[in-house]
Amino acid sequence: MDIEVIEGKEAQVTLSGKLDFTRAPKLMDALSALRGKEVSRIVFKCKDLTYISSSGIRAIIYAQQKISEIMVITMEDACEDVVEVLEICGIADFLEFTTEERMK
Repeated sequence: MDIEVIEGKEAQVTLSGKLDFTRAPKLMDALSALRGKEVSRIVFKCKDLTYISSSGIRAIIYAQQKISEIMVITMEDACEDVVEVLEICGIADFLEFTTEERMK
């Protein structure tokens, strides 16, 4: 899995491949770099993300709890399998789901 982070008030995190226990620490490190910065939204670009494990979910929860209390997390272009896992785990309620076309 590749991770690309573009920092700013709206941080963009591009994810691809599998976000599992071997790759989640890299995401946690990237997200930790955003702590203390004025980030009001993180957009996870998930177009090429094919799988998310509990470790990947933990990284998303970390973002919500530790980076900013007033931050919005958007999952952009997440595939049905990823959305379903997030719904089953009960965290979909605090996430926004969009497609790139709707954001234009």
